[in-house]
Amino acid sequence: MKTKTLRSFFVITFIWAWVLWLPFVLPTFGLYEMNITLEGLVMLAVMLGAFGPLVSAMILTYRQGGKEKLKQFFRKCLDVKIKPIYYGMAFILGLSVTAIAHYLTILTGLDELPNNLIPEGINLPLYVLIVPYTLMLFILGGGQEEFGWRGFAQEPMQERFGVLKGSLIIGLIWSIWHAPLWLIIGEGHSYYPFLAFTVYTTSWSVIIGIMYNLSGKKMMIAWIMHVLGNLSVPLFPVLFLEDVPQPGYWVWATLNLLLAIGMIVWVHYKKREALGARL
Repeated sequence: MKTKTLRSFFVITFIWAWVLWLPFVLPTFGLYEMNITLEGLVMLAVMLGAFGPLVSAMILTYRQGGKEKLKQFFRKCLDVKIKPIYYGMAFILGLSVTAIAHYLTILTGLDELPNNLIPEGINLPLYVLIVPYTLMLFILGGGQEEFGWRGFAQEPMQERFGVLKGSLIIGLIWSIWHAPLWLIIGEGHSYYPFLAFTVYTTSWSVIIGIMYNLSGKKMMIAWIMHVLGNLSVPLFPVLFLEDVPQPGYWVWATLNLLLAIGMIVWVHYKKREALGARL
């Protein structure tokens, strides 16, 4: 039953997003032109598509037990009773990897990255924009995906495959799910390598998966990390929003991979240490 439910979750997640994104992918194959009307709807379609994991989780949870089951799902996901150390770790991990990648790329001379990716037409200081932009990321900018990835899928995936393999698979699916965005003319994802993005999603998924378990299986931690990971890129750019080589993005993906490996080793060491103490 869990396998069937998981399969249904991923199928619904893909169908929801890919149907919404399909009209904007077809111009790439010359079936019709990307006119002004379609261009104006791209951002809306991308944002609505990002609700796929949440919508899928809600549909399947409701099927399992109606409104009461759905209430239980959201109560569990929105549980904020978490040790402060994990909030701190989520904040540091969410921002620091991107900041390090940004400055490392510049200091090593690999690329001269922009100071930030805030659109030039927005004439407001960063400290004014940061709060509403962060709140937007929680609700519309990708953070809501975590209700599906970690809130719904993480538990059964790690029960079947283990935390590491389960998180890796979620990260790979997360990457493939985004793939149509590389086929939308002018959409920001097309500016950086899909392979580097896959390295990032699989690594970041492992990191989030480990933090999710360390914090007592709190989806709130995953939600915060997803949001801060997305927020960190415009604050500490690792790429240009144009079709140019993106060495900074590869540095970022590599650092996330190294962090994931480091956390795996650390967790393994802590487990062995705890086992030795019990013996």
